[in-house]
Amino acid sequence: MSLVFAVEPVDKCWNEVLVLASQHWAGTRSYRRHEPFNPSFERYQACNQSGFFQLFTARDGETLAGYFGVYITESMHSQKRMATEDTFYLAPAYRGGRTALRFLKHIELQCQQWGVEEIMFSCEIDNETGIKGLLERLDYRPVIMQYSKHLAPVLPAYSGISDKEIPADVRT
Repeated sequence: MSLVFAVEPVDKCWNEVLVLASQHWAGTRSYRRHEPFNPSFERYQACNQSGFFQLFTARDGETLAGYFGVYITESMHSQKRMATEDTFYLAPAYRGGRTALRFLKHIELQCQQWGVEEIMFSCEIDNETGIKGLLERLDYRPVIMQYSKHLAPVLPAYSGISDKEIPADVRT
């Protein structure tokens, strides 16, 4: 197996990515596993066309073996160009060996050519194998901890409402 890594337009490989993405979603162990799988082609396409979203692919001949989605933007605080990972996936048949390492090295090189100075990855807290070890091997270090809270459905607007009218559990 000799994989070819490239950057491809979303509209050229969307259906192939969806097949792998649904496998990826099904394998999610904790975070977001309760949410429906419902990616929006229109949103990904618009972000891709504007240059904000880039899609890296790994192909074995014509077969899509993996993908890496990334958002490229300048930091609002420093104006340095950064890349923030959206999702990274290799089909199980392509895991092991040095495939993921080679794919990430290709991504880093391309990002450097685009002027990116920092790449940010996320991974689930319970992902003790796989990507965490690989990232550490490539000198990535944990720098932030993200917290998540699921909110209840939208409450009535509070503008112009006195504190006494806001439910007690919201005021505290």
